[in-house]
This record gives sequence, structure tokens and C-alpha cells, in this order.
Amino acid sequence: MVTNAEMFLATLQAKEIKYMLRDLDNGGAVFGIMFDSIITSVIFEGNDDGKHVALRTQLEKCPAEKTMDVMVVLNSLNEKYRWEKFYISSDGNIRVEDDAIVTPETAGEECFELLIRTVSIIKDVRPTILKAMYA
Repeated sequence: MVTNAEMFLATLQAKEIKYMLRDLDNGGAVFGIMFDSIITSVIFEGNDDGKHVALRTQLEKCPAEKTMDVMVVLNSLNEKYRWEKFYISSDGNIRVEDDAIVTPETAGEECFELLIRTVSIIKDVRPTILKAMYA
């Protein structure tokens, strides 16, 4: 496992956060952390020594007839939240992404902060997204 992933693992363990862990063939790792029944994946690629960390969260599937309404909401969220990217994937799922470059000295706490920020933003905006989908 790459050093940055090890540092994040140590932070999760110190904070007693439950997680799922899958090692990647290239030495990287994928952590799955669940908050409010939504899993956010924290991915450390092995091919760059884990310098790049990617947070990926899949929300609900967007009903096809609501795609345009939801896209308008997601666009406004992209303007408001510079740290996150909101979009509808080609398979119709609403996704939230965040990317960063981290160093071993700060990887544990920095990645934890990214995770908390992502989860907090999703918690704040999810009702707005759901309203656009089902109102």
C-alpha cells in the first residue's frame, strides 16, 4: 500500500471511523466510508505513489424525465461549491467528485478533511437534488 494510503488508514483508525478497504493491483488502495447510507470512495493510485487522491460518491439515479431539471441544480451547485464536482454520469447516476494532490506529511489529516468536507456538502445539498428529482 502506498504511503499516503497508509497515513489515511492510520487517521481513520485513530478516529475510530469504520471503513472498507480494497488493495489495488498497482499498490494503491480504495477506502469505502459510509455516512447516511451513502458510500464515499477514497482512492489512492499506486502508479503515482498515492500523490493523487480521488474522492468519489454516487448518489441516486436520476429519472430520465428529470435530467434537465437536475442538471440545472447540479450546475448551480458547481458554481457554489468549488471543492466538489456534481454531474450526471452516462448511466444516469448523480455523482460527486473531489480530487487533490497530497504529501505523506499531511495525507492522513488532509484526506480526512476532504472526506468530511465532501460528506458535509452532500448532506447540505442532497435535499435540493432530491427536490429537483421528485417535486
